[in-house]
This record gives sequence, structure tokens and C-alpha cells, in this order.
Amino acid sequence: MKYDRVEYYSGYKGEEKPIAVYAGELRLEVVRLVSVKRVKEKEGSRFVEIFECLLETGETVKIERELEI
Repeated sequence: MKYDRVEYYSGYKGEEKPIAVYAGELRLEVVRLVSVKRVKEKEGSRFVEIFECLLETGETVKIERELEI
């Protein structure tokens, strides 16, 4: 299933984490964060945060978000 957008929650430290993904009008909650990685691309100075998330459907998805540093 392809996801159109991601809903994030910003905690008290300002760290955003995904709480739901959307496929059209369908909203699927993130049940658990399996892992979080911060990666610097080999070429360039771009940093990416990669979340591996377990959805309420039992599906595991990876969500990438560019960090503003």
C-alpha cells in the first residue's frame, strides 16, 4: 500500500516522531517505533531520519524525513 502523507507528533524536546500514515482518506496509526536511525548521505550534507514503524494493520513501514540542521 502506498502512503500519501505522514502525521507527526512533536514531544517536549522537539523531537518529532510519526504517529500515523495516510493512504488517501484512510488513517493508519503507528503502534510502535521499531527503530530510528539518523543518516548523513554520502554525497552532500543532507541528514535523513529513518523510522521503522509497526502499523495497526501489522505491516512494518520505513518513513524517511529530512532533518534541518
